[in-house]
Formats: sequence, C-alpha cells, structure tokens
Amino acid sequence: MSRLSVRSWPLLLCLLLLPATPFAAPEDVRLLIDVSGSMRQNDPKNLRVPALRLVNSLLPAGARAGVWTFAEGTEVLAAPGVVDDDWRRRTTANLRQVHSRGLFTDIEAALKAATADWDGPPGEGARHVILLTDGLVDVAKDDTRDVASRRRILSEQLDRLRELGVKVHAVALSDNVDTELLEALTERTGGWLESASSAEQLQRVFLHMLEQSAAPTTVPIEGNHFEIDAQVSEFTLLVFRAPGGETRLVSPDGQTLSATAHGPMVQWRGEPGYDLVTIERPAPGRWTLDGGLDPDNRVAVVTDLGIDAAPVPAALHSGDTLRLEAWITDHGAPVARTDFLKLLSAKAILTLADDPTRRIDQPLALDPARNRFTAEIKANAFAAGVYDLSLLIDGETFKRQLQRRLRVTPTPLTLDYQARVLDPASPSENGDAAAEDAAPRPPALLRVVLNLERDQVAPESLFGYVRLEGPGGAQSLLEIAAPTSLPMLYELPVTQPGSYRVGARLAARTVNGSSILLEPPDETLEFAFTAPVEEPPAPPPGAFSWLVFALYVLGGNLLLAAALGLTWWLFKRAAAKQAAAEA
Repeated sequence: MSRLSVRSWPLLLCLLLLPATPFAAPEDVRLLIDVSGSMRQNDPKNLRVPALRLVNSLLPAGARAGVWTFAEGTEVLAAPGVVDDDWRRRTTANLRQVHSRGLFTDIEAALKAATADWDGPPGEGARHVILLTDGLVDVAKDDTRDVASRRRILSEQLDRLRELGVKVHAVALSDNVDTELLEALTERTGGWLESASSAEQLQRVFLHMLEQSAAPTTVPIEGNHFEIDAQVSEFTLLVFRAPGGETRLVSPDGQTLSATAHGPMVQWRGEPGYDLVTIERPAPGRWTLDGGLDPDNRVAVVTDLGIDAAPVPAALHSGDTLRLEAWITDHGAPVARTDFLKLLSAKAILTLADDPTRRIDQPLALDPARNRFTAEIKANAFAAGVYDLSLLIDGETFKRQLQRRLRVTPTPLTLDYQARVLDPASPSENGDAAAEDAAPRPPALLRVVLNLERDQVAPESLFGYVRLEGPGGAQSLLEIAAPTSLPMLYELPVTQPGSYRVGARLAARTVNGSSILLEPPDETLEFAFTAPVEEPPAPPPGAFSWLVFALYVLGGNLLLAAALGLTWWLFKRAAAKQAAAEA
C-alpha cells in the first residue's frame, strides 16, 4: 500500500468532514455568438450549437455565465446566472435560437450588452468574454459608421474592458475576420485568440476557450486509462471521435459501456465529432477508454477535493519567466493542512501543441508558508509556439488536474554585439576629423545595436545596461536609455586586446502595460589589435539615471528596477574599492 494511502487517509477524511467554508468568488463568463448571414457559408451545419452544448456541459457548477447572440442587434440566449442544473437546462433549450439570418455584425453593441451589469474592478472573481465571429465590424451600409464603431471599440470600449478587469477571448471562424481588431482586444486584455479553419474545429476551440476562462477540474488520461477516486461524485468524459469511429468505456469491474448499452446512471450524448458521457456515483478505480485517443479528450470531475491555480499569462516572450502556482482545495477553499500537503506531489507539463513529442516536465515545490506548489520556468527554454499546460497534483490515491494554453513568441526586443577594431591609419572611421581632435581615439569599440518592435514595446520605457568584462577582470558598463531612433547604435571603447565577455539586462513595458525583462546569455568577443604603448585612462562610468529608475519603481516595475539597480550598485561599489586600493 502506498505511503499516502496509509498515512494520509485520516487527514483526508478530516478535511472532507470539515464544514464548507467560504471560497473565492467564481469566474464570470459571457459568450457572444455571431449569427450574421455569412455564417450560412462558414457554419452551414450550425456546428456552433454542439460547441455551445459542450461548453454548457463542462462549465463548472457555481461559476457564473451568460450567452448572447448578435448580428444587427443583440439578444439574450441565456441570462447571466449561476451555473447549475436549471441554468444548463434553460440554456440547452434556447440553443435552437442560434441561426444565420442576421444582416450586420455589430460587435460594439454585443460587447456593451454582455458587460452592461459589470461595474468597477472584478474583486476576486475573474471576468471573461468569449467572442465568436466570422467577419468585420459591420453596423450599417454606410462605411463611415463602420469605421466609427471600430474606432470606439479600440478606444473607449477597450479602455472600459481593461478598467473592469475583463479578459477578452476570441474565436475567428473565417479568413475574413478583422484580425487586427481581435488581436488588439485579446492581447491588451490578456485574453486568448484562436482561429478555427472550419466549423468542425469549433468544439475543440471552444474547449480551449473554456479552459482559458473557467477551467473544470479534471483527472489526467494516461494512455487510454484514467483513475476515479472515492471523492468523485460524478465525472463527464469528453471524447473526440474520428468520422465513423465508436467510443466504448470499460468500468473498473470490466463492464463495457457504449452509446447503445449503458445503465440508468449514465448519460451518453453523441454529437458531430465528439461523445459526452456523464456518470453519476462512478465506481472508484481504473477506467479504460476504448476508442480514439486524442490530446483534447478530458475527464471533468465533480468533487469536494479540487484544484485551483494562479492566473497564467496567455502570452510569453522568450525572455520572460513563467511563474506557476497551484493548490489543492476542499469545498473550494485552499487546504491549509501542511502535514497533508507534504504528502502530495505536483508538477507542470508543457507540451508543444504542434509536436507532442516536445514536452517539458517541471516539478512544483511546496511553499509551506503559503500552502501552494510553485515553480518558475525561463521561457527561453521553450521553442516558439502554442503550448498545452497541465497543472497536476498527485496524492497517489487521487489526482487533480487543470489545463491551460499559452503562446511563446520571440522577444520583441533584441541586442546585437559587434567587435570593431579601428584603423589607426584613418583619422576617424566615419571621416570626422574634428571628432578625432576633440578626444583620444580608442583602438577598438564594442558596438551594440538595439532594436524593438514598436507595435509591441513602448520605446520610452526602455531602461538597462550592457556590461563588458575584459582581461584581468576590468569591467565597463554602458547605460541603455530610451532610443531616439531605431535601430539604435551604442558604443563602448575598448583599450586592451584580448577576450571579452559581454552581457546585458534590459527592462521595458509592452504597449498593454506588462513588463519585459531581457537578459540574454553572455557572449564572448575577441578584440585583436596591438596594445597602445600608453593606455589612456578609462573614461569614468556614465552617471546612472536614478530618475528613470524611480519612474520604474513608481510605474509598478519594482522587481525589474531593483534587479537592474542592484547590479549597477554592486558594480559602482567594486569600482570604488578598486580606486581606493590604487590610491
């Protein structure tokens, strides 16, 4: 018997017998479904309906949700409310109202209607809008009105969404969508954008949208098996089927269940492309899935012993750090019994969506002061692309899992180093004789070329340094400030030949306010030239811009500024000691 099953069952029973305690406010999810006439072409089989049925079935009980359709106007399909059996039944009954007869595509009015009852910051409960559309902003035959509506979405409406703490997630169902608009809405609110090349992909895409907003607690599927423990009162199995495929499920006692042969405690619903199987009071033990294996298959569970996690950014740059936190819950409240938590293990699994063979397993360590499992992963360990993130807590007798998606992109901030040896026969490499008369000319230069993507990074926020370490440990620092043009060229004199190591730390803000810290690996450069007979005195380090540093602190970038400032202070202290020793 496992150590957990022997030692932790009394603790586990004590946890489950405790009275339910108040828990964090649930997620609030609003779905907006395009019913304009172009859907007749892009969704001729009206596969939006089974996709919505999937979301309706997997939304966690206790969450809040609402559904609207929109075209020239906006109509309530399911009024915002707490997700329970009654809400699900009403929503299912109203899904037949999803059509493709609308004349226009008024996204502005739809966003306004879905968020009308939200006011002020969200508090503990997160707010999400999931927008499905196949077209452009189209509010009238007059193009100027379309342009004005689009402008309002990207200005005052987007500002309001951010003030309300809303994450906008978008599903693009054709090549004719306004990609720039959807990217702005999702990126600037921290949401997720995904394209469905055909309506047949809608079910998968809506599953991903649900997991970005109100992810259900699941148990992992390993191969074609999954384990159900005694704390699970119900599970819902989502199985994606190939055309003509059949799903069968084998219970722990060997009974085979199918769409045509199952007991009264089983609800089996076959939809185009997937099966949804719900079993009440399932037998504990190993269940076997006899059917197509698919990375999007899920087993969502209803249980008092759950899992929760800190928000995960939808997008990372390759220089960012991914910070993960997960914890076990009892009746929705975090478990605070450290003696119990020490018997658990946790890990994060990141799998490249386009290549499941590329996978990173990262253990999560228990922080006993906060009763959370945590880890930090440098994003430069990842190839660019979309990743499936699984957060898993393993109690040996039970497992709980949450799924997320994130996108890793190349950093929008780059540095290029160049070792330049100057020609002593030439008065100046650029032909400026006056410059040569004004100051001694070094035999070589370190040239630093900085570039950034203006549509992603705010140039005025850039701040940092380049460090050059040469023979004998001599160091120089070059302050990097906001560039006046792009690409920006910086130069640092080199007076002695030899091997030099160059490194850098840069901080900036993205256009939507998040922080970027760029710390590329050190590089080694060779400077080959004849050393001068008399070494000119090294120029004093440039004055550090403490005003810029203070602005970073006041602007909310305390950690970034502290990291940069500490390094600069250590360098200055070392330089002072060296000067005192030489005096």
